[in-house]
Parts: sequence; C-alpha cells; structure tokens
Amino acid sequence: MNLETSYTVPFAQYPAVRLSGLFICGILISHALSVPLLVSLGVITILLFLYVVIEVVLAKKVSLLLPKIATVLFSLLVISGGYLRAYLEESKDLSSAEQLMMVSPWEEITLKGEVASISETSTGKTRLNVKVDVITTASGLEIENQFNTRLLWDNGEKVELGSLVHLKGTIIPVGSKRNPLGFDYKKFLASKDIYTQVRLDSLIGVSPPRSSLTWLTIRGKALKIISNNFSEKTAPIAKALLLGYKNELEGETKAAFARAGLSHIMAVSGLHVGLLVAPFWFVIPYFWTKKYGCQLGIIILMIILFLYAGITGFSASVLRASVMATALTYGKLFSKRSNSINLTAAAAFFILLVSPNQLFEIGFQLSFAAVLIILLLMPVIQSKLPYWIRVRWYGAPLMVMIVSLVVQFGLYPLQVYYFGEISLISPIANALFVPFLSLVVPIALLSVIVGFIIPMAGVILGYPANLFLELLNSFVEISATLKWGWMKVGLESALFFGFWIAMVLTISSMRNTKIRWKMLSITLLMIVFMQIEGIYSKLSDNYLEVLVFDVGQGDAILVTTPQEKRILIDAGTWSPNGNSGQQVIIPHLNSAGITKLDAVVLTHPHADHIGGIISLLDAIEIGVIYNSGYQYDSNLYRSYLKKAKEKDVAVKSVKAGDQINLDPSVLMLVLGPDGTKHGSDPNQHSVVLNIIYGENEFLFTGDAGEDQEKRIVTRYDDLLDIDFLKVGHHGSRTSSEKFFLEQLTPEISVVSLAEKNKFRHPHQETIQRLAKSGTNTYFTSRDKALVFESDGNSITKSDWK
Repeated sequence: MNLETSYTVPFAQYPAVRLSGLFICGILISHALSVPLLVSLGVITILLFLYVVIEVVLAKKVSLLLPKIATVLFSLLVISGGYLRAYLEESKDLSSAEQLMMVSPWEEITLKGEVASISETSTGKTRLNVKVDVITTASGLEIENQFNTRLLWDNGEKVELGSLVHLKGTIIPVGSKRNPLGFDYKKFLASKDIYTQVRLDSLIGVSPPRSSLTWLTIRGKALKIISNNFSEKTAPIAKALLLGYKNELEGETKAAFARAGLSHIMAVSGLHVGLLVAPFWFVIPYFWTKKYGCQLGIIILMIILFLYAGITGFSASVLRASVMATALTYGKLFSKRSNSINLTAAAAFFILLVSPNQLFEIGFQLSFAAVLIILLLMPVIQSKLPYWIRVRWYGAPLMVMIVSLVVQFGLYPLQVYYFGEISLISPIANALFVPFLSLVVPIALLSVIVGFIIPMAGVILGYPANLFLELLNSFVEISATLKWGWMKVGLESALFFGFWIAMVLTISSMRNTKIRWKMLSITLLMIVFMQIEGIYSKLSDNYLEVLVFDVGQGDAILVTTPQEKRILIDAGTWSPNGNSGQQVIIPHLNSAGITKLDAVVLTHPHADHIGGIISLLDAIEIGVIYNSGYQYDSNLYRSYLKKAKEKDVAVKSVKAGDQINLDPSVLMLVLGPDGTKHGSDPNQHSVVLNIIYGENEFLFTGDAGEDQEKRIVTRYDDLLDIDFLKVGHHGSRTSSEKFFLEQLTPEISVVSLAEKNKFRHPHQETIQRLAKSGTNTYFTSRDKALVFESDGNSITKSDWK
C-alpha cells in the first residue's frame, strides 16, 4: 500500500535559518517590550534548567513528547538570547565623559582626538567623527576617555583621516526625531556608537596622522592614493566603489545612482568580496596537494578578507560576504557540502550577535534581502532558461539583466518603504556596466596597492578604471534626467510585506509540486487580508487628520480628509542650508507612500511659509496651489511662480467668501484676505482657512495680525465657534488678540515655532492671552510635531512618538 504523506519543509537542513530567525524575534521583542534585566535573566535560567533536565532524561529513555518540549524550550532560549543581547546593547554604559556631555548641553569644552571620518552636509558643511582622547570642561576638569563624537567642523581648515585635532567647542544636544516618519538623527548616530556632538568654536591645532599603522591610517592612505589615481569627478565614486567610503558623494550623485539602479555597486559587498575570493579558488587544488594545505588555505583566505574588511571599515555587507565566502571556501577545501541559504543565515546571526542594532539598518536589510532573493529565485529562472541561450556570447549580460530584475523585484517593498521610488532603467544599466566590474575592481584595487609603493605606477595602472568610471558617471547623469528611467511609488499597507514574502516563496517553490500549492494558498490568503484591511479602512476611517510639522520657525500643516484628499497649508522655511520641503515634508510624504498633494495653500509669500514649495514642485505631483494674491518682491516668490508654470501647476488666488472643494464630507471656507489692500504687510493679507468636519471646526490663520483678526470677527462673528486654532504669527504679540480668542473659544491651540528663535517667539503677552482663554495650547518647539484626529464629533491628539 502506498501512503502519501503531506510535504513538510525540511527545517533540519537549515539550522542557521532557524537560529537567526529566532534570534531576530528576540531582538524585535526587545524593541517592543521592556523587561527588567533580573526578570529576563531569571526566565533564561529557568528555561536553560528545564532544557538541560529534559536532555538528561532523553539520554536515558525514549519519549515522543519530550523531544518536542525540548525543541520549544531551545527556541525560547534563542529568542531570550536575542532579547538579552539587544537589551544589553541598548543599556550599555557610556563613558564618564559622554555622560557629562549629555547632561551639559551648550557648555564649552576643550577636546583632543583623532579624525575617524569626514563627510559633508547637503549644503557643503564639513562634519567629522572624532575618536576623543581627552576633554577639558570650562571649570578645568580633565577627563581621559576613549569615545566617539560628531564634530560640526565649519572653519575651512583641511583635515584628513587620522589627523589629530585640538580645539575648543560647544556641546550641542543630539535631538531625537521631531516629526512622524522623519529621520531619527539621534538613532542614526547611536548606530555608529556616537551619542554626543560638538560645534567647533576655535581651532587650537591640527597634527598629521600618527606614524603607527592603524586601520584608520591605512584607510586614510588608501583614500589619498585613490584621490591621486583618479580624476576629481571619479575619485569620490572610486572611494565608494572600492572602500565603501561614500562621505564625498554629493546627495545629487547618490540620488542619480539610485535612479539608474546602480547604487548597489557603491556599497562594498558580496560583489567585491567575490572578486577577491575568485583568484583564490583557482589555487585551491594546490592546497589539496600539501600536508595541512587546506588548513593553511583557509587561514590565508581569512587574513585576506579580514584585511579587506578592516580597510573598508568592517561594514555589515563586507562582514556578511566575508563570512559566506569563508564558509563556502571551507566547504570547497575540505570537500564539505554547503547550503548557501544556510550560510547567509549564519552570517546574519554572526553580525547580529556582535551588533543587534544592525537589524534596523537599511544596508543590512537590503544586503541580506538581495542575497536571499537571488538564492531563492535564480535557480527557478535558470531552470526555465534554455541552455543554448546561457552559453551564447550574450548569455552573461542577459543573466546580469535577469539578476538585476530579480533583485529589483524582490526588494520592491523595501525600496518603496525607504526611498519612495524605483528604477526602471536598472536592468539596462546593470547589463552594460556590472559585467565589466569583474575587471575594473581588481585593476583599481591593484592600482591602490601599487600606489602604496610606487605612486606613479599606481596612476598608470588605474587609468583604465578611471576611464570606465568616467563613462559610468556620464551614463548615470543622463539616466537621472530621463523621466521614464524611474518612478515614484507608495506602500499603502504593512501587510504588503507579508504578501510579497509569500509570493517570493511561492515562486521559489515552483519546482516542488508538494509545497508550491501551500505557498500559493498563503499568498492568496495575504491578498484576502489586504482586501479586508482596505474595506475596513474605507468603512471605519472617517477621520480628518491634521499634522502640524515641526519645521522650526515656520509653518507647514498637512490635512488629510476622510476621502484621503491631502492639503498642505504652507511649506515651511527656507535658508541657505536647506528648506523644510527637502528636510521634513518630502521625506514624510515618501515614507507615508503619498505621491500627490491635492492642494497646497500658501497663506502668504514670506520665506518661512513658502520655503519648501520649490522642492515640493520638483518632487511630488501637486493638483493646485492657492495663495493670497499678494505680490511680493523676493527671488523665492518669483522662483516658485516660475517653477509652478514649468510644472503646469495652476496657481490660484483666493479671497474671503471662496470655497475649496476637494472632499464633499468637508467644508473648506476662505475667510481672508478680503481682496482689498490693507497696508504693505503681507501678514495682514494671509489666507485664513476655515475647515469644518461634522461638529468640529478648524481655523488656520497663517500670520494674520490684529488688523486682519478684526476684519474676520466683524465679517464672520456668527460663524466662528472654533475647536482648533493654528495660532497666528508663531505666537507673536501682534496676533491672537483678546477679542479674537474670546470670539473663537478654541479648545485646542497650536503654535508653530522654533526653540530659541531670534524673534523670541512666543511672546509673553500671547501666552497669557491664550492661557486666560482656557484653550489647551501646544508648541512645536516643545512638543515636536503634533497630530490631531477628528471623527466629526471630537478632536483627539495622537501620540506618534
């Protein structure tokens, strides 16, 4: 009798997959829950005790139940281990100097240290990561501690990696995330083991790097040689390509490589490690012929990879690739059977054991996801590709294009989540350039090695690589300008990640008839869940949301209606160092998957209200721009009108009595300006927008002052019964007069302003008037960004932090 049993996944073949998966679960739990250390240690002790007891019992007798219990206990132990490792990483003690700096913001100190990294902001200002040796406080207290700090270096003095700096500076607090979905600068620095930052006030002295050989001095020397061997245009690309040093790449260059689908070659990873290991594999037969040759071979390989990892800064991608390459080579040398998926999981476990926070780094996620996608999908695709195609001259570039498409397909959710756009020209770009990297990278690396000994020989040897990078850079610059080369996309549901994983597993199991139907069922089930979520969202999401961005000394407010129409009221600030569009609004829209603003209302033409509009016009679709019609003499004002015309975005002036129709469930009335001239102050001609949803009424006043407030009260006194007030003019004494607040009676008031601004907003008189009115007042300077939701009956404040 033939009995057909249902197919089960052979988990025993993937011990590292199980181990790393459980360990990752523990790390994730540590970020969701906070359990005292003694409690977690107690739980681990009990689990370990029970596991040992069961294993001892199993050694003496056979049982069907106990092995299953032992497996569960072991799984819980690994999860607990992941939790404990992440907990210890988060709660590790800082040095006494770091603790002192964190509790002493804005104090002056003297600092001595070594330059570990050099980078530039988007505005060209220099930043250094410094390994501090000694700090001296203003009171004369000297503390010798080794720790890292971020140094805001803006005096034009040239330094290099390994330079010794001696300076006076001011401790600048490291701010946490101030806007939902925004960039968490504090967390970013913490991932680099940096918890403090200092602003340079005066430079006492700069000394050349130490004469002793360290990873830092070696890397600094290598970067110098690359600068010497390559042109001014290609040197930053070569540094990123060979050493993973991206600090000299401008933001526009990074974006261009991403839109060309070639940003992966700028991250030193498996490609580079593979090129190092490939020559070694040719001599493996030689090691087989010698006594202890295999042991010697693996030691030599480990030394090579360790040296390369060191010179590239021990990046996660290089460590991952090095661990995999070592394991694969070990299997080849000692004739051991290896599983690439298992090795990838082992590499992940090793890296997370050393640094659990890597799990939340985009480089780690993209690197491992790309490898797993290739390992899972390429065998299926290759099995469908006729052999005669693979062996033809066009077989190699065709496979490169296919791999590029597969990776792009597999990484789609992550790319959308992090970048909000995908490259369409990527397969062509990869087919044209990636095959040549197998020649270019070794030649370029050899030119650097030779440059250590004979500089001129290094220049000559690196000349072909320089020509290749010139061509690559030209292609990337052209590709970034092609409208069809890339597209913006959004991710509407977190369930999409689960659906995508299930779909990838379904495709990877196509050759196994016993499991593919199970995977397909899971995929279809995820589609059903997403549909249910969508239906539920449409039925239950009858909320109007008001997000008051923290843009410093300016205004930017995003209103989302129940039918998901999005209106941006003002576009934040502008300065030579950047604007709110680039730094706050666009990153939020990309992260939220928002690809269109149905309307932008610019209340008046001052730079702290229209500062980000030009960047927004370049980055996202805008339905229409409403403004006050006040003609203003500024370059920024004229530039945004010109840009809107170029982008074919209508600019309409509104006045009191107009109505903006975007969502039938929401009434949007314009209460000002009244269409007549009232002096030369643009503030007194602000667009004042009244949004009514059900029983709730919102009033956005721009920078309307006392005169405009009088006109609004005179004209609309019977209509004004406000629940939510965006306080005018950042809390200035010239706005929010007593008669105005008495007429409005707002329950909630929000003041948008910067901490320690030069205008000394909010003025004391305004604070007192708001307090006497009984309104609940919030300040973006104190409370960061603010999110409010209305169901048409009441307004609630949402906690996004």
